[in-house]
Amino acid sequence: MTTTPALTQAGRRGLFTTDPADRLRPGSPDQAWELWLTGPDTLLPMPDLVTALMAATEHNALAADLDDGSPLQPATHALVLHHGYAWRREGAARPGAGTAVPSLCWTAKCGICGDLVEDEFIPRHESPEAAATDAVGREWDELPDGRLVCDRADEAHDEARAQARTEDTSGPDENQLTFL
Repeated sequence: MTTTPALTQAGRRGLFTTDPADRLRPGSPDQAWELWLTGPDTLLPMPDLVTALMAATEHNALAADLDDGSPLQPATHALVLHHGYAWRREGAARPGAGTAVPSLCWTAKCGICGDLVEDEFIPRHESPEAAATDAVGREWDELPDGRLVCDRADEAHDEARAQARTEDTSGPDENQLTFL
């Protein structure tokens, strides 16, 4: 009869635990700064924190680039060690760091060629109406059907502007007399 060992949930490695007795120390206590390459289980001495962080960043980016997704490829990471323990920054990150707040914004687009309103940058507005107002303020034309036409001078754009003018002047003029 074969028995299987009792299965238990894998625990964390203990790299960042607060209790020093439970904390994993993969490096040497005598070395102030080291870089631990987890795949080959190699320790590289570093002269200071900045150099260690830069080397870890470069190594992790290269490892991510070389990862082909194969289950046979060992996972390798570079981790900065301080006196043998995994280094972590003291205190919180600056307020708002790493926080992205999605928002919906609008910009004007030409109804003829699809170009966007832009000069040095593409303006973003809170509403479609504000985007249209900005475009008209930049000497774009607004057609009666609500489409915008940019300031490009070619046959298609000129024809759209001419059609808008004829549709615009089709109503009665206050200077005209009405015949009964």
